[in-house]
Amino acid sequence: MPSFRCAHISDLHFSKPSWSLNQFFSKRWLGNANLMLSRKQVYTPEHLHSLIDTFTRLDVKHVFITGDVSTTSTEEEFELAQEFVSSLKDANLNVFVLPGNHDQYTRKAHRDQLFYQFFETQYAPITSFNLKKDGLTIAPLAPKWSIILLDTALATSLISSCGLFNTQLEEKLEAALKEIPSHHNLILANHFPFFHNDSPRKMLKRGSHLRAILERNPQIRLYIHGHTHRHCIADLRSSNLPIVLDSGSTSHQKIGSWNLIDIASTGCTVQPYYWQIGSAEALNHWISKDPKTFTWELSDVTTLV
Repeated sequence: MPSFRCAHISDLHFSKPSWSLNQFFSKRWLGNANLMLSRKQVYTPEHLHSLIDTFTRLDVKHVFITGDVSTTSTEEEFELAQEFVSSLKDANLNVFVLPGNHDQYTRKAHRDQLFYQFFETQYAPITSFNLKKDGLTIAPLAPKWSIILLDTALATSLISSCGLFNTQLEEKLEAALKEIPSHHNLILANHFPFFHNDSPRKMLKRGSHLRAILERNPQIRLYIHGHTHRHCIADLRSSNLPIVLDSGSTSHQKIGSWNLIDIASTGCTVQPYYWQIGSAEALNHWISKDPKTFTWELSDVTTLV
C-alpha cells in the first residue's frame, strides 16, 4: 500500500470576460480577446468539478495545484477558482495552491498581490517562510516528507509569459533547505519548468540557478510544475536531478490531464489521467493510462518514510 497518495493538477484557467474600459490600460485586453476568440472553446473548467468524486474514489489525500488558476487575474476569476478549491477541501482533501503567470497577469494584480487575497500563504504547521512575502513556503505531507511551494510568477509585457527565480528567492530557498534535515524528503512545486525548451518569452529566467540547487540537493525527489500545457513524466536522476512531472493543463477540453502520485518506502508510482470526451452513448470521464513506477536507491529506502 502507498504511504500517501497525491494528485497534481495545473493550469485550470477559470475565466470571466471583462467588458470594463479599464482593461485597455493593461495587458488584460489581450487576454480577453484571446479568451473570446479561442480560449473559451479550448478550456472548460466545468469538468474540473468531476475530479472531486474521482479523488474521493481513489483515496487521494493531497492535491497540488501548480498555478494559472485564472486567465487574466480578475477577482471574478479568482472567486471561481476559490470556489473549486473550497469544494476540494470540503471533500477532506489537503489542497496546496501557488500562482502562475496568468495569476499575476497585470501589473496591478501583481502589485496588489490579488492572488493572495483568495489563497493561503502558509500551511500548518506555520513555518518561518511565507509564500506571499518570501516567495516560498513549506508544508508537511507525511512523516519525513514535505512540499516546498515556489512563487516565481510576475507581471510581464504583452508578448511575454516568463517567470523569474530571482536572487532573493534563491537565497531563501537555500536557507530553507539548510533548515530541513538531509534525510527528509521533498517535493518542489513551481509553475514553471526549470529547463528551457520553449520560446525565450516563456522561460523561467535564472532557471539554471534553480537547476543548480536541484543538483546539489538529492533529497528533492520530485519537481512538479505546469505552464507548458504538455503532460510529461521524466526521470532525470541520472543527471543528478529529480523526477520531473508536468501535469499538463487539467482544464483543456481535448487533452486535459493530471497525475496521480503514490509515494511509498520503496519508490513512487505516477499514473496519468486524461479527459475522455464521450460519444452519444458514453459520458465524458477521466481515464487512466499506464502508470510509471520509479524505485528509490536501496541506500535511501530506510530514510524515505
